[in-house]
Amino acid sequence: MLRTTIIISVCFAYALAFVMPLSMSNIPEEYKEFVPEAVQNFYKDLTPEDKQILREIADHHSQYPNVDAALNALKEKSEKLYAKAVEIRNFIKNKVDSLSPEAKHFVEEVEAKARALRPEPGQKPDLEKVKSTAREIIEKYKGLPENVKEDLRKTFPHITKLFQNEKFKKMAKGFLEKSS
Repeated sequence: MLRTTIIISVCFAYALAFVMPLSMSNIPEEYKEFVPEAVQNFYKDLTPEDKQILREIADHHSQYPNVDAALNALKEKSEKLYAKAVEIRNFIKNKVDSLSPEAKHFVEEVEAKARALRPEPGQKPDLEKVKSTAREIIEKYKGLPENVKEDLRKTFPHITKLFQNEKFKKMAKGFLEKSS
């Protein structure tokens, strides 16, 4: 189950890369060491104006059919922020592109499922739907060949390290087991 949780979380991290917290201060201190350097660098120099722009883009996510459309909207508001966001996107995309075809297909499938979970503006996430989707993805992951699972683990070592953290494992297990 630990490996399953790790890989599913890797995939969710990829899928949700553009809806991450608007600052490193929103990430619990005990988990900051697990954030890849490229992501830390993205947050390091964000100004209050940058955070506001990101918040506006996130608030209107339903207007953007894909990441490229969201990036174009970001570019219109701030070239500097756009360049930083593209750097993060390329970092993640390069990792995904380095995967075997089957591992890459799995990550892309998880990305689509994760994006479908984002609530409409003003709405809260449907936690039961999130849990149900996570369980569905876990089952799909369990069916992957071992070499595909290993490819995913090697490609995303920071996330693997996070999900080996005992405190995080307890939190994730509690979330998936609890009914709302």
